[in-house]
Amino acid sequence: MVNSKDIKSRKDYKFFHEISTRWNDNDVRWHLNNAKYYEFFDTVIAKMLFGIEGLNLKQDKKIFVTAETGCSYYQEISFPDKVTAGLKIKHLGNSSVQYDIGLFKNDNNNISAKGHFVHVLIDKDSNKPLQIPSAIKKALQKFS
Repeated sequence: MVNSKDIKSRKDYKFFHEISTRWNDNDVRWHLNNAKYYEFFDTVIAKMLFGIEGLNLKQDKKIFVTAETGCSYYQEISFPDKVTAGLKIKHLGNSSVQYDIGLFKNDNNNISAKGHFVHVLIDKDSNKPLQIPSAIKKALQKFS
């Protein structure tokens, strides 16, 4: 059971991205399949990271990989709802970032789903963790 004090609202997040649901996002129970929530988490993180100067997700030899994810569900989302994904950095380590993500249905201020997502920066060739460069770390801090 999720403790009600853990439930978040839009004011708890620093970065937002709106995502449209699609007809094929619904499952046989007429709500979004749980895998779609993780796609939304991935989308808001990527949108935020693409905006960071000095970080090239397409061509860099250093990349963020997913180390851990999780989701708590509070209210169903289904097509044709719109989703606003809110993001806040919960922890910024030497080589890792932990994101706190909230999904908000339509214009609701109360959260529909809450996720956490951990990225680790690695060298693409060696698969070894790397220290997050100071300029990128500074850019990420504004989302804390």
